[in-house]
Amino acid sequence: MSEEQFERAVLTKLKSEGWEYREDLSNHTDDVIEDNWRSILNDNNRVKLAGTPLSDTEFDNLKLELLHNKTPYDAQLMLAGAGGIGTLPLTRDDGTQLEIEIFYGDEIAGGHSRYEVVNQITFPNLPRTLGNNRRIDIMLLINGLPVAHIEEKDESRSNQYSAFQQFQKYDSDGMYTGLFSFVQVMFMLTQNSSHYFARPKNATEYNKEFIFGWRDDDGKDVTNAMTFIHQVMGIPALHRLVTVNMIPDADNDNLMVMRSYQIQATRAILDRMRVMENNHLIEKEGGYVWHTTGSGKTVTSFKVAQLLASLPRVRHVLFIVDRVDLVTQTAENFKSFAYKTFENRIKVVKGHELKKALKQKSDTASNIFLITVQGLAKAVKAGLVSDERMVILMDEAHRSASGDAVEKIKKAFSKTTWFGFTGTPNFYSNEDLDVKTTRDISTHDVFGDRLHRYTIKDAIGDQNVLGFDVTYYTPDVEQSADKKLNEKELEKAVYSSLPFREAVVQDIIDNWRNNHSGPIEMGIRQPNMFHGMFAVSGKQAVVAYYKLFKRMAPDLRVAMSYSRDEDNGEGTSDLQEDLKAAITDYVNLFDTHNFFDDKDTERAYLNDITKRIAHKKPYNKKLTPEQELENPQRLDLIIVSDQLLTGFDSKYVNTIYMDKILKEGLLIQAMSRTNRTIDRVAKPHGKVRFFRKGEQMEENVRNALVIYTKGGNDTLEDIKNKPDTDETDELENDDILAQKKSTQIQELIPEINHLKNLAGEDFSEIPKSEKEQVEFVSLAAKVNRSVQQLIQRGYNFGEELPIIDKSGNETGEKVRLNLMDKDEFSALQARMNDINDFLPREEQIDLTEIKIAIDKYGHEIIDYDKLVELLNAYMKEISEAGRKEIENHINKMDAGNKSEIEEILAKIESGEYTKPFDTESLNKARDEIRSGQQELKLRRWAADNDVNSNAIVAAFELFLPNVSAVDNPKFKQEMNKIEDSNKMTLLKRRSFENKLQEFFKTL
Repeated sequence: MSEEQFERAVLTKLKSEGWEYREDLSNHTDDVIEDNWRSILNDNNRVKLAGTPLSDTEFDNLKLELLHNKTPYDAQLMLAGAGGIGTLPLTRDDGTQLEIEIFYGDEIAGGHSRYEVVNQITFPNLPRTLGNNRRIDIMLLINGLPVAHIEEKDESRSNQYSAFQQFQKYDSDGMYTGLFSFVQVMFMLTQNSSHYFARPKNATEYNKEFIFGWRDDDGKDVTNAMTFIHQVMGIPALHRLVTVNMIPDADNDNLMVMRSYQIQATRAILDRMRVMENNHLIEKEGGYVWHTTGSGKTVTSFKVAQLLASLPRVRHVLFIVDRVDLVTQTAENFKSFAYKTFENRIKVVKGHELKKALKQKSDTASNIFLITVQGLAKAVKAGLVSDERMVILMDEAHRSASGDAVEKIKKAFSKTTWFGFTGTPNFYSNEDLDVKTTRDISTHDVFGDRLHRYTIKDAIGDQNVLGFDVTYYTPDVEQSADKKLNEKELEKAVYSSLPFREAVVQDIIDNWRNNHSGPIEMGIRQPNMFHGMFAVSGKQAVVAYYKLFKRMAPDLRVAMSYSRDEDNGEGTSDLQEDLKAAITDYVNLFDTHNFFDDKDTERAYLNDITKRIAHKKPYNKKLTPEQELENPQRLDLIIVSDQLLTGFDSKYVNTIYMDKILKEGLLIQAMSRTNRTIDRVAKPHGKVRFFRKGEQMEENVRNALVIYTKGGNDTLEDIKNKPDTDETDELENDDILAQKKSTQIQELIPEINHLKNLAGEDFSEIPKSEKEQVEFVSLAAKVNRSVQQLIQRGYNFGEELPIIDKSGNETGEKVRLNLMDKDEFSALQARMNDINDFLPREEQIDLTEIKIAIDKYGHEIIDYDKLVELLNAYMKEISEAGRKEIENHINKMDAGNKSEIEEILAKIESGEYTKPFDTESLNKARDEIRSGQQELKLRRWAADNDVNSNAIVAAFELFLPNVSAVDNPKFKQEMNKIEDSNKMTLLKRRSFENKLQEFFKTL
């Protein structure tokens, strides 16, 4: 299908979704969009303007105000305005001052809001380019403001990522300024692939990591463009997307757009509240959202809190966490995400402060109060009660909502509905799914029905988080321990012993460089690119290990921390002295301020550690090795007992070491400290290494992953229900756990051999043809990524590994990577970079985007400019060699596209084509050939089905793919004419229509 035909189908679908197609504005220059906006401003502000339209001077002054929009973040704030109405200040020619209304965030699918779509707009005067013919595909306008930009691609000629590069080019040319600074979201569409992303703040910030696909309400990927348009770009969905579902990020002066599962979870909670309101009910159990760790629960919970606080009958929203440090961290995030007008309504409170705030009837605004569950329980115990309509949102609901405290809070807040957010809900066992838990109360029991689910399997599939590379190390002292020892004796004789702990520390030291260095670049790995966490059993173990690291690895920068809330029995005062000593070490090493001068020393110390590990200000500078020595910034390892194992995120933590037994939700939470995404070559998986009871922990890991990919039973009644067969499938090929290293090597060997065939055994040769050069670079990029992953997992060049069969057993054979050392790998990297630089610019691969390189290698897209050049050369001199070169160049095309070029060759040879091609004229020639081929197929089909061939050709001209006949009345009318002329019965008409449309889809 041609790009033009696809664009017509997109426009038709948008019209069916409520957009008005402005044909009178389309195929014009961008100034008509300004004129249209001016007309809408006059109309919507008729009363304020007292019937006198904006003068040229006044309109020019309004356009000057738009220059304040330096980023999409600025534009979003301007759209949001105050009270849901975006405005611009205007001083009229007579001196009168007004606020001109430009956008109505709350008037969705009604009121003043107008929805228009235009296409093929040309920008002749972009400020940062010499070109004068930049032309976009489709722009969506709300109240005349361009809020969404769509680029479509014919997937037979280019992939959707060329649209991404096109957006970036438009941005660097200066397109998104003035009126077009309001573009919030960008869409990339092909017939079978649809994605969106928030417009970055400038042309250098475009990052493919932030391109999102769409999942439907059942969690299934939506790829069909027309289905995507219906779910995402219809009205009111698009209006909500550019308002309610945008998150301004003040810390980074940037804009975020919510992912599909975040939007659906938010909608589910609001729908639940509306049902209660409509039925005049107040139910305490609202429901819970299960979104895996790392999926952006903070963003979702903020948006839910903000929207709930805006509901007319909700007095306040209480956001509850279970740790004091999380209150501060969450409040900072919430304020960063809030509009300025809402920021002062986000308040951190203690129990007595909440009690005072709830008594203030003069404050009519609804607030979001952040408090710990312990602080709220204490306030309730002291007499706090409220019968106002409120909502409680509980973070980490799997652990926060336990014990008597929640029941007492529920009684004290009689008209409050509870919603929970958790990455690891508590379930009852589900033997049919092989899900075994130890819970006697589920998250459902506390919060009610599960409202939305997004599992770790979903998140890994969407590349929102990483899978895990799990290893186990058993020190000799544990292997040789007396099997008759009970748990208490084993703890004393083995796990608390000096030999065991020394062996653990030595293992961490021996593997530190492999585990925490960056990828190999020209034979060199950047050391200490990533941080580690070490989780141990209790405060005494934290102190013991800290002292061992100081003795055994004095060059490693290690810190320790634990809280006063952890139960550790005797020796509390000594432990506090040990913590003070560790804090003093930290202050001296990093030359920080003295935390002992702070009101809460331990919290200030821990806060500094988390900022340092997360590379947050002021620890976000990239220092040279010399600067790092002079003013140390990097912390290598943090030793904890229970702190930071939940609720703490840093993409720079790649390994967690564990000398403790965890299971189920706590285990997944701890492992997930490592699986935040960054450069996937440097960090392909989150690494987890266990030192205690390897066999038991291997079973615990498997069981935990089964629980949090398949889910258990919410209620005891659920246990009686049999699961769907789809849910009982084993976890395979989902990249949740890294594959065995030997298996990965077996897959790499033939690929490396092919690279050696192309470039020589030592990679010293340049492949002869451009086709082979592109093939080499694309495959080398894939191999580079896989080898880097092996290195990151601890593989050493030349090492032989046992081959593992599908049952997990060793076969007795061994395998070794056919790259013998770092020098040979560096030679491959050097050749890959050299050849990539040698290729034409359009054919070069962004080697930082390995996935795109792989996609390009597997796709039939070819260098179009090169094809034009070859065809013109062939037109000048027809030769067998020239034809062979063209045939080699188009070899990756599918049969349909290849046949078009072959017909062009035949017409060159016959003398029909004599004028040299450019890209546009070649496309035109191909379209004519394609139309001729299509017409031949159409007439043959008509003859085979005994209908008029002219009528079938006419019907095809009106056919729009993936648009139903009901939404395409002209096509429906043409079909009816054919049916009438052939006197078809009702039954035959249905069969004919289905058959005809299925045939048209193949063309």
